[in-house]
Amino acid sequence: MKKAILAVLAVCIALGAGAAFAADYPTKAVTIIVASNAGGGTDTMARLFAKFAEKYFPQPFVINNIDGAGGQRGFDALARAKKDGYTIGTLYTPHLTAHMSAKRAKYTLDDFAMLFNLVTDPGVLVVPASSPFNSIQDIIDAEKAAPGTLTGSTSGPGGDDAFALAQFNEATGCTVKSVPSTGSSNAKATVMGGHVSMGFMNLSQIESNLKAGEVRVLAMMTAKRHPNVPEIPTFAELGYKVISDSSRGFAAPAGIPEEALKKIIETFEKVLADAEFQAAAKEQLQMNVMTPEEYKAYLEDLLVVTNKAYEKDPW
Repeated sequence: MKKAILAVLAVCIALGAGAAFAADYPTKAVTIIVASNAGGGTDTMARLFAKFAEKYFPQPFVINNIDGAGGQRGFDALARAKKDGYTIGTLYTPHLTAHMSAKRAKYTLDDFAMLFNLVTDPGVLVVPASSPFNSIQDIIDAEKAAPGTLTGSTSGPGGDDAFALAQFNEATGCTVKSVPSTGSSNAKATVMGGHVSMGFMNLSQIESNLKAGEVRVLAMMTAKRHPNVPEIPTFAELGYKVISDSSRGFAAPAGIPEEALKKIIETFEKVLADAEFQAAAKEQLQMNVMTPEEYKAYLEDLLVVTNKAYEKDPW
């Protein structure tokens, strides 16, 4: 009888604590772990969300950049973060699943409670404005004239940029060597500084530089021309099979209080419906919203794809 009474008391205490948490949350800032360095596409997405979330969430969202190892350090940190509702973070593909396929990751998809995917960022082949290359054919001609001398900036093994470079070499017969960067802003600096022959990047990373005339995009890695840059041809139009993109979204550590998860999801929904956010996002991001359920299914499907790719050509 005594044990039964104690059990009932324990349940009542737990319910009371949960109700108190729901009423009080949040009482302090929520950290967003950004798994890349400042200035890159993922960082831009996180900061834009944090700015508009202030209108709908009673505490600020604070950015903590943890870059390195193609996002793995940041992903690991998010998976191991306290499950108290005060830490969320960014995920981006294919790096997230590529590390899992290569058995480097300390996390699994089950370690995350998916929030929303916000961005699907198309791949591009970019050169600095000072480059002698004005077309893909110019690159192929340079390869024929001096085989093995061309270099391309990428985000490293297992990333979408590295996959894109491999596709480019296979499709064109070139032997462009990958020059891995420490982050997207570093990759951009490498290209713009002329330290590599070309860059394999995402559109959002260099769109402002493109508009400023500082770089040239020679081809898009999309199935059809992109509405932001309709003047740029796709690789498919030019006769080459090179398709690549990167998704960017948010997740929380699995197991955070349901009340916290609910409030965070509600905040995302309000931000995504905000007209001012939508206008800003149109200028800065390649928006492609997925709900938590859609995002989870997308990542599970992508893991199957990267597992097969790793079996064929380990990185």
